[in-house]
Amino acid sequence: MDGPTYSDLRGPVNTVAPASVTLSTTDKALHLAAQIGNLGVQNWSVGKNYRIEVMGTFTSAATPGNLTLSLYWGTGADANGTVLCATAATAWTASQSTKTWKAWCDITVTTLGASGAIVAGGSAKFNEAAIAAELMMPDTSGPVAVTVDLTAASNVFSIQAKRSGSTAETMQISAGYPKVHALN
Repeated sequence: MDGPTYSDLRGPVNTVAPASVTLSTTDKALHLAAQIGNLGVQNWSVGKNYRIEVMGTFTSAATPGNLTLSLYWGTGADANGTVLCATAATAWTASQSTKTWKAWCDITVTTLGASGAIVAGGSAKFNEAAIAAELMMPDTSGPVAVTVDLTAASNVFSIQAKRSGSTAETMQISAGYPKVHALN
């Protein structure tokens, strides 16, 4: 420890970008569980803080509809687990190719155990040609405690996305991401 507060980047560090994900009308995991790493039950304590960062590219087709980005606590599979926070479903511009996006979420443990609780919040920013506004996570009411099982040793944080349109939009996380920082 470097002092009373610090940032410790948790592994793994992904030297290769995860595969591009074709979005659907249900949430799709943007990375594999193994690409974010398992924190294990020994890393939880009341007041423990983590930050998750992701950055990558997206492509929208002719009718992308709305985009929603969510942070899950679960197995890392598509639409699995508990949503900790999510953006509002937001219209994005059609026919955008390989545009950049970035998101981050801060997570604080407030209660331990099988009925533990996590408060999570953050934001997402997309290339302004596609989505001009910064998207808040959660989109209303501010971050609130969400009940989760913190004794489930195999659970991970998972960044997921979905679209409401009828064409094949894609998102990809860049090499070096996702990043998980232990902040204290």
